[in-house]
Amino acid sequence: MVRQRKGAGVLRILFLTNPYPNYVPDLLLHGLRKLLGPDVVDFPRKDCLYEGTLGLGVCTEDQLCPGWFPHDDGKVDRDDLEAKVMTGHFDLIVCDYRSLPTYTLQFNRPSQRLAIIDGEDQARPIPPGQYALFRRETDGTDHSIPLPMSLPEEIFNWITGYDQLPKQHTIGFLGSTQDDERKRLADQLLQWYPDALLHTTAVPSDETPMPDGRMGRDLYYQHLQQCRTVLSLPGAGWDTFRFWENAACNSIHASQRSPLFMPDAFREDLHLLIFEHAHELRLKLDRVLETDGGDRSMIPMGRHHLLSHHLTTHRARYFIDRVNHAFMR
Repeated sequence: MVRQRKGAGVLRILFLTNPYPNYVPDLLLHGLRKLLGPDVVDFPRKDCLYEGTLGLGVCTEDQLCPGWFPHDDGKVDRDDLEAKVMTGHFDLIVCDYRSLPTYTLQFNRPSQRLAIIDGEDQARPIPPGQYALFRRETDGTDHSIPLPMSLPEEIFNWITGYDQLPKQHTIGFLGSTQDDERKRLADQLLQWYPDALLHTTAVPSDETPMPDGRMGRDLYYQHLQQCRTVLSLPGAGWDTFRFWENAACNSIHASQRSPLFMPDAFREDLHLLIFEHAHELRLKLDRVLETDGGDRSMIPMGRHHLLSHHLTTHRARYFIDRVNHAFMR
């Protein structure tokens, strides 16, 4: 198992990063840093996290999350890393899939314990090997260990700061879309719920970082909190950050059924509504909305489950536990 040092009771982790934002490894790094402090060394220093970027490759100033990532305050020691790896200073190397060339060229030591994080929209073809493979997009039946996204406590507090905003919409979805299933579902829901807030924009790009109608993050959270129901739909992958943001809202959470494995999963009809298609969503949602107080039990129970199992610190503890099992002999 990944050993703990006598007295200190902590792990030393070298976390090999890629400069481009990437939700799963970035959220895991956030949780590990909050748990273990500067003993988690991000290398190269992932500047975009300290500058407030969370997940978005195209991140305008109004999409930043100031202060979401713990400052290193000069306490993270990134000196002489190759020598430290050679002498066993680190208990574990964590490597973003996108940084595998860095690991292979600079830090590949046969005796070093390694965890690879595949946080891509589609699972990458990584063969089994002498490492623990964690993957975002998996149903748990391949050789990988499921590692979904999670929610930073800082973002939870930001969203819940708007709990008292009045509800103006039966259901809401704000996001990027093209001519796809997302848009067709939004159009159908708007026919059933004329007060719905179903606002879709083009996908941001370097050429058009702020498509017409795209909201800044703070305004986005305000609008979500004005919806009695918030809708989670798959994007480029099944696991989306929107799902975790929606789980924090003071709203009924409705999510399209996902094939992915989630540790400590939300329970259907207890924590959230799960649906396969638009007509099932309408049936379930109308049943809850027509039941006096039906939403007043689901919302707090869903939020409690989020706070008990799915903050980034919980995901970091889960990760450490899975690593311990993976390397147990």
